[in-house]
Amino acid sequence: MQVVAVILAFLVAVVAGETCTGAQVDSVGFTSQDATIVTKIAYISDFTLSCSNGAKDVSLYAETVDGIVSVPRSVDGVKYQVSWVEDVATAVSGERPIKLYDDQGYAALRKAQRGNEDTSSVQPIAVINLYHPGAYRGPWIQSETMAILAAIFIYYYALTQKTRLMA
Repeated sequence: MQVVAVILAFLVAVVAGETCTGAQVDSVGFTSQDATIVTKIAYISDFTLSCSNGAKDVSLYAETVDGIVSVPRSVDGVKYQVSWVEDVATAVSGERPIKLYDDQGYAALRKAQRGNEDTSSVQPIAVINLYHPGAYRGPWIQSETMAILAAIFIYYYALTQKTRLMA
């Protein structure tokens, strides 16, 4: 019976992943900026995680404006990526914080959410700031409108010159 309990405890520890202390994050971010051809803005942050305790294969969760998502990890277990999309109408420019949690932090965060408690007491292992400069939504005046206005002006100018010459 004790052997089964030890094996079960070992399996739970392996599945749960390691805990990261003293997390250092090196990130590179990207956001789509041309809102003339897309209806949603994509936010992507690629990052590497190094822990002071040397933890590897850390399972991470990210809290973004889109909610809490699981963070996929590369095959080598070194690189991670967080991504989400947002409607162009609600996407604002500026810094977007991404809070990273390990398994224990995620469990504490979910417990606080289920109990309608304050989630600010749960500390993330790291925070990434992703900067979005804003989306280009096109020129203020469309080129077709400018062409029509130019054609009207040229027609008016030609007509007034013609009436002057004929008079």
